[in-house]
Amino acid sequence: MNLHLNLTQDIGHGITVIFICCVLVIVACFIDLWTGVDAARTNKEKIRSKALRRTVAKILDYLRVVIFGVLIDVLGLTFPWYAIPYCAIICTLGILVIEGKSVLENFQKKKSSAAKVVDAIETIVNCTDNETAERIIKAIKADGEIRKEVKNGKR
Repeated sequence: MNLHLNLTQDIGHGITVIFICCVLVIVACFIDLWTGVDAARTNKEKIRSKALRRTVAKILDYLRVVIFGVLIDVLGLTFPWYAIPYCAIICTLGILVIEGKSVLENFQKKKSSAAKVVDAIETIVNCTDNETAERIIKAIKADGEIRKEVKNGKR
């Protein structure tokens, strides 16, 4: 009776841990999608449904990896010291690291100068006369020259 109760509790605990791993993977993917869309908006890029499809496909791929880890954990149940789904946890940790890196890349993309380039081009296109456009282009070139001089240590 006591053995049955402990086994049931262990399986219930393991299923809870696996469920939490799956939820964490899904949340991490949606955070990545969120930061990616935010970066695209900042850089004035088009947001397409392809990103959502990729996110759904990525979630399914990641869940397959976690399930594969669970299969390894089922084999681990043959050992008395194997109390929790270690492999599923390690797989989830790896996925969270990958998604965390992607979120950081999205933050860098959001803060990049690419948004400034889009704004400058938009300003040039919206000019009402050639003289204003030429002044803006000269200002951009001068700024580029100053940046090169600072980079090369001449300023």
